[in-house]
Amino acid sequence: MRDLFIPAVIAASIYFSATVSGQNLIHVDDNTAIPGSTVDVTVRLNNISPVQGYQCALSWDSNIFTFNQVNTDGLDIEAELAPFQVEFFTSTNDDQFAPGIGWAACAAIFDFSPPFGGQLLNPATDVSIALFQFMTTPDNALVGSCSQIIPVNTMGHPVIQNVLTIGGISQIPELEAGNICFIDSAAFIRGDSNDDGSLNLADAIFLIGYFFGGGNQPPCRSAANTNGDAVVDIGDVIFVINHQFLEGPQPSAPYPTCGADPAGEAGIGCEIYSHCP
Repeated sequence: MRDLFIPAVIAASIYFSATVSGQNLIHVDDNTAIPGSTVDVTVRLNNISPVQGYQCALSWDSNIFTFNQVNTDGLDIEAELAPFQVEFFTSTNDDQFAPGIGWAACAAIFDFSPPFGGQLLNPATDVSIALFQFMTTPDNALVGSCSQIIPVNTMGHPVIQNVLTIGGISQIPELEAGNICFIDSAAFIRGDSNDDGSLNLADAIFLIGYFFGGGNQPPCRSAANTNGDAVVDIGDVIFVINHQFLEGPQPSAPYPTCGADPAGEAGIGCEIYSHCP
């Protein structure tokens, strides 16, 4: 599917183009994925001047990734613009732009509707501006391998570049690709049973509720296996309490930062964990 609306709309706020080197940057976060699952790919912006809007265009190996959607929901850009919002957002994609190459682009204008308050994204670093979601192909996304999601300026019909609109002028930032590496379970933090991003007493309470109170099961069993014995049981509750309050040992890797289960395929599994990139 191709949407020719993007260039027409952005052209209304762009007068001419200039390449800026070593200043503004659009970059793609690295991430991990389980073959056959969806993967979120965050695009971030470093900008040294106030920005009125942007275009973002990415390409990928279409044998490995299939485009699902792109949006700005819950990203830094919304918080940075508050109490305003992204007033115009659109996207286009072509999963077979060329043999083995998929492509998608999106565009945002921050002040698109009356009363035209002049809202801008002020200079900032690592602001998330777009979240692309892809499905991975299980037969081609091999555990232990990585594949890049690449910002590109040479694709589209017509060509859509990565562009920042600054003072009514279209400026082309530097670009940096991201790597998606394939693992056999989701990355997680060991001990974070309730998937809130940290290990604390709430994780022990969550497990007690699961064991004895009919509570929800841990979304990531490997994370709930705090003592690393490949079984989720009351021993994990005791381990958390010892670690938090009695100077007991800390959990084994991955802890305290995100990572895959060192046990690999022998691990007990982690299908969902939402606090690791």
